[in-house]
Amino acid sequence: MFTRIDIPQALIVLASRQGGVFSTAQAEGLGVTTEASRRMRRGGHWHRVAPAVWSTTSPPSWAGLAWAGILQCRQGVLGGAAAGHLYGLCEPPAVIDVWAGEQLRRSGPQWRFRHGNRRGIFEPARVRIEDAALEMCEDESEAGIVALLAGAVGTRRTTTERLRFVARDMPNLRNRRLVLEILADVADGVESPLERRYLIDVERAHGLPAGERQVTLSRGTRSDVGYLTFRVLVELDGRVWHEGVAASADMLRDNQHRLTSWTTLRFGWHAVVNSPCMVASQVSVALRRGGWTGVADRCPRCS
Repeated sequence: MFTRIDIPQALIVLASRQGGVFSTAQAEGLGVTTEASRRMRRGGHWHRVAPAVWSTTSPPSWAGLAWAGILQCRQGVLGGAAAGHLYGLCEPPAVIDVWAGEQLRRSGPQWRFRHGNRRGIFEPARVRIEDAALEMCEDESEAGIVALLAGAVGTRRTTTERLRFVARDMPNLRNRRLVLEILADVADGVESPLERRYLIDVERAHGLPAGERQVTLSRGTRSDVGYLTFRVLVELDGRVWHEGVAASADMLRDNQHRLTSWTTLRFGWHAVVNSPCMVASQVSVALRRGGWTGVADRCPRCS
């Protein structure tokens, strides 16, 4: 990092905390002279990242670029997928969203500056996890929104109720109605796009009893949907191929349930999405064998 004795230790510590990045104003505020700054740049120890922003490494890390985006603003706050990454919701994005209190004309391939005041928390400053998740939903498909919101709730850093409260307070949120509908399903236990398709196209569309989601019947196991009164379980597997340790664990779980007189039905993405009526018919038969006295409804897709 810094190799000159006239570079204050405080700046070394600051840059280390900021992903190896700092601003000219920060350096001057800690006592770095113009001459010392010039020598560090000429010697290849400091590298320009953005106007008046420098890095001790070339190229800078993703964390360094995130900090560089913040340092270009008076009150910069990371938003969208950049904040989402810091909360563990996604991989680091190629373009870093930065909310800026002032209107910024400059931009670059690494940053997208958005005009608006946002309260930043933690370090580097970022929006709340609720704002990050909902901002990310704006560019996602329905399946992507399900995965995002379920993932946010799964971190245990937020709840569906808090997400709904924030979503209602975002008048310009794209697809807000769909987001609120999905949040209601996530609150009922839906954790994946496939589970939501089963809930809407199979269970609700055909008037089947409301199942319980993420049911635990035996130690160390969990089933996607359980119709407990009728001793019927439904397992939904969105993967193209299911093998190895996971497949073995699933077989052991299903066998254990079968030995205790539970019926387990398993469906994949193709069946639920392309043949929901057939899936509903099979679930209906299993439920009736378990004592259900109802009759499955015919949906508009039923032939």
